[in-house]
Amino acid sequence: MNEKKVSVTIGSAISVDPTSIQVKKNQDNVKWTNDAGIVFGIDIPGYPQPQCRVEGTKYVCVSGTFPNEGTIKYDVTSPGIPTLDPDLEVIP
Repeated sequence: MNEKKVSVTIGSAISVDPTSIQVKKNQDNVKWTNDAGIVFGIDIPGYPQPQCRVEGTKYVCVSGTFPNEGTIKYDVTSPGIPTLDPDLEVIP
């Protein structure tokens, strides 16, 4: 299994880098990381909630794999900050 990495930055707004990610069907998962340790949430409609935890000084969320091809809009949330809804594309 390959792990796709996404950096999450939280200030007055939420941003992710890269803004859109591609994962291979049934092969890749995604690891979102905030280096400052700020708590955030990931909601992927139709998929199990990613596992979130503190790793040292970082806060991370890790998804499972994705069994269905297509583009998914997912939400990145943090208390008191507008939700960001980037794309995740599942490819064959």
